[in-house]
Amino acid sequence: MVEVETFLKGPDGEFVPLGACHTPPNDLDYIEGAVRVSLDGLPIIGLEEWDYVDQLWCYVADMVTQLSTTGYAETYFPDQSIKLSFQSAGTRVSVTAEIGQEVRRASASSAAFLEAVKTAGTRFFEKMSELAPGNSYAEARQELSN
Repeated sequence: MVEVETFLKGPDGEFVPLGACHTPPNDLDYIEGAVRVSLDGLPIIGLEEWDYVDQLWCYVADMVTQLSTTGYAETYFPDQSIKLSFQSAGTRVSVTAEIGQEVRRASASSAAFLEAVKTAGTRFFEKMSELAPGNSYAEARQELSN
């Protein structure tokens, strides 16, 4: 089972599930939040790895395209030295997060993983279009729709 969920950091520092957000973030240039990814109950990234979540989602959208074309994609978080990578292995994909000395890795069906990432990413960019209509995420949205 693949779970991908997005949270925005509220003014009080608490993380709010994306669907429960109804007001624009305080700083539209630096939107703080987190993406929680778990595969078969194994957490890969979560709230502790929060960052500029809109930039992170743009990077992940690009990774989806890279994975589809080359079988491998990696990125670093926008403002941290956390490395996230996707590696195709037949009908499965291995997802790895390198957080300092800690390495978190799990695999899932490629189809299930890509569907979950594309759905969560599309949901994020649609919500951001409501909350921050001045920010354009057209290229990232396009990458998720392929």
